[in-house]
Amino acid sequence: MTLPEELLLVFGTSADPIHQGHVQLVADAVHALEKRNIRVSEVVFMPVYRHHNIRDGVKASLPLTFEHRFDLCEIAASQLRGVLDCPVSVNDLERSLVWCNNRPNFTAETMAALRATTDPKTGIGFLIGVDSFSGTNPGFGQWYRWQDLLELCALIISPRKGFEPNLDYLEQLRDLGGHMVYLDELEVAHVSSSVIRARLEAGEEPDALVGEGLISSGVAEYIKKNNLAEIWGQIDNKEIVQVITEEIVETDPLEVRIGKRLFEKKLTLGLAESCTGGLIGHLVTNVPGSSEYFIGSVVSYAYQAKVKILGVKWETLKQFGAVSSETVLEMARGARKVFDCDLGLSVSCIAGPGGATPTKPVGTCWLALATRDGDQSHEFHFDGSRAEVKEKLAHQALQVLWDYLETLA
Repeated sequence: MTLPEELLLVFGTSADPIHQGHVQLVADAVHALEKRNIRVSEVVFMPVYRHHNIRDGVKASLPLTFEHRFDLCEIAASQLRGVLDCPVSVNDLERSLVWCNNRPNFTAETMAALRATTDPKTGIGFLIGVDSFSGTNPGFGQWYRWQDLLELCALIISPRKGFEPNLDYLEQLRDLGGHMVYLDELEVAHVSSSVIRARLEAGEEPDALVGEGLISSGVAEYIKKNNLAEIWGQIDNKEIVQVITEEIVETDPLEVRIGKRLFEKKLTLGLAESCTGGLIGHLVTNVPGSSEYFIGSVVSYAYQAKVKILGVKWETLKQFGAVSSETVLEMARGARKVFDCDLGLSVSCIAGPGGATPTKPVGTCWLALATRDGDQSHEFHFDGSRAEVKEKLAHQALQVLWDYLETLA
């Protein structure tokens, strides 16, 4: 991609609250680009709806505060409208992308959606801090589909105190066709939203922070009018436990290893259980933080549930039976569709003591995994009581899921 002479500049932020440092940064970035003969045709504030980084209570609660953060961005945008020559707007695109599912929104997806709705002659510039390009292993390389970002937008990099750019890494990105503009002349204020938020939660008056130049009077009034300090105090959890953000270790139970890998790979899971009656879902949800990747489960015990909820064909059930490769594959695909998730896992079995046929004895089990890469089904035979067969199948289903996750780069 060729760096255009005109850019739509996107400022994505999960800040809560937005502060004067953000406003100044955007204004300074626009002026710095103009000095480089790059005209900014519009500035777009893009509040993050749901973040993949949930290591603290603020990040985990972003969906709960989106409406307020959107309004605060509007206040910041109104400040800039009196300073900049170009239009300044606030866009709720990230909310619309993930409104009806459990997935976080990723920058590559946001930029792709934005690109589809903007004039192709206008380039997109994404304002991003240099901390993502610092160190021996820059964090940008861990971003979801970061290669797509190099094609979709120019990276407008701002300085950040304590971080220096990895120039070799930036050169590698340029070799891949990326366009980076490092605004090294900017002096970025060292202001923290989390510190501001903590001070307000502790009882400081918003007007005091206005006097220090940390937030605008408009933001202060909004905080007071909407009792944001009280809301933040209720949702902030300083002792949040998210096992899934930790490294995988050998002593982790299977469901914990699966949870960590699903979170790491940014994948979501839906279940379709028949004979196990929700046991797999029980194991999956034993992991703290599982709501980040587990969407839900359909316990489709009867034929009607398999057909009406999961979309299994009556013809499939009549011809092959509920305990068959054909049926569990349709169940797994149905789970992916119902939950709009990346992976669908399904099981069906003859747990006993009745229900056996000459070709399907008690303990016959089928499970399937539907993925973006293709679908697979497996047959197993387990001995034991009804409860034991169900438990063995549930653990075997998780093992098949883990084996698949192990194959992912």
